[in-house]
Amino acid sequence: MTKKPAKKSPEERRKEALMATAKYGGMAFELLGACLAGALIGRWVDAKMEMERPLFAVFLTILFLFVAFYMIYKQLLKD
Repeated sequence: MTKKPAKKSPEERRKEALMATAKYGGMAFELLGACLAGALIGRWVDAKMEMERPLFAVFLTILFLFVAFYMIYKQLLKD
């Protein structure tokens, strides 16, 4: 026979909601940070190499974004 889960108090539900918000909000900041890091490092490399087009900025931004997506994917699988 299956048991019904006990009802959670409003305080427990609020705490769980806050934890989920913090977790997924952190993932959003990971993506933002990866994009900014890739763009800034790429711009710096482009400036050092005196390139006419921002090739490294675009490449590194996309690379960092894919790495961040992979890291988030791994985090979500762990849960």
